[in-house]
Amino acid sequence: MRSLILIYSLLIVSPSFGQKADTATLFDEFNQFLLEKVVFGLVDYEGLKQDPQRLNDLVDNIASYDLRSASQDHRTAFFINTYNILVIKQIVDNYPVDSPMDIKGFFKIQTFTVANETLTLDQIEFSKLFAETKDPRIHFALGCGARSCPYLYENAFYPVKLQEQLEFRAQLIIDRPNYVYVDEAKKTVLLNKIFDWYTDQFVDNAGSLINYVNKYRYSKVAKDYQITFQEYDWSLNGQ
Repeated sequence: MRSLILIYSLLIVSPSFGQKADTATLFDEFNQFLLEKVVFGLVDYEGLKQDPQRLNDLVDNIASYDLRSASQDHRTAFFINTYNILVIKQIVDNYPVDSPMDIKGFFKIQTFTVANETLTLDQIEFSKLFAETKDPRIHFALGCGARSCPYLYENAFYPVKLQEQLEFRAQLIIDRPNYVYVDEAKKTVLLNKIFDWYTDQFVDNAGSLINYVNKYRYSKVAKDYQITFQEYDWSLNGQ
C-alpha cells in the first residue's frame, strides 16, 4: 500500500519537477553557448557557420518554450536571451556579412517562432520586453550584432538573479568611455546613440539623460554639461 501511495505521489508531482528541470536546462544551455561562443563581446560566427547544430537546437527550444505560467522576471530573462540568440542565428544564416544592417529586414521583417508566437526582433524588444517592464536597462542587455551595440556578455540572464544582472549591465555599459564619454575641459558628455533613440524612456525613468547616467556612473556628470551623441558603428561584432 505504501508503495502505491509513493508511486501515485510521484505521478502527481512529476509534471512540476519536469517543468523545473526543463527551465533550468534551457537557461543553462543559453549560458553554456554564450560562454563558448562569445569572447570579450565578440562572437565566433565563422565557427558557428561551420557547425550550427547547437545554435539550431537552441532556436528549436526557443520556438516551443512554454511561458504560460512564467513570472515577469522569468519572461524577461527568457526574451533577453532569446533576442541575443536570434541575432546570432540571423547573422550565422547569412554569414559572411560585414554588418547586421546588410541583412534585409534584420530587425523589423525577419520572423522567428518564439514560445509558440511569431515575432520579429523589434517585437521582442518593444512588445515583449520594454512594454511589459518599462525598464530602460533592457536596452543594455540586448546585443544587436554590431560593435556599437551594448557589450554582449558571456553569460545568460537567469530569472532568479535578473534584477542584479540588469543592474550590473547598466553599470558596465555606462562606465565604459565608448558608451559614455565625458570631456571635462569642454563640459560635454558624448553618449551612445541608444540614449538618443530611446531618450523618452530614459527621461521618463530619471527626469533627464544625465540623471539616468548618474544613477549608474561612478564619476557623476555635471547636470549642465552639453549632450552629444556618438556615431554608431554598425560593423559586425565578429571575432
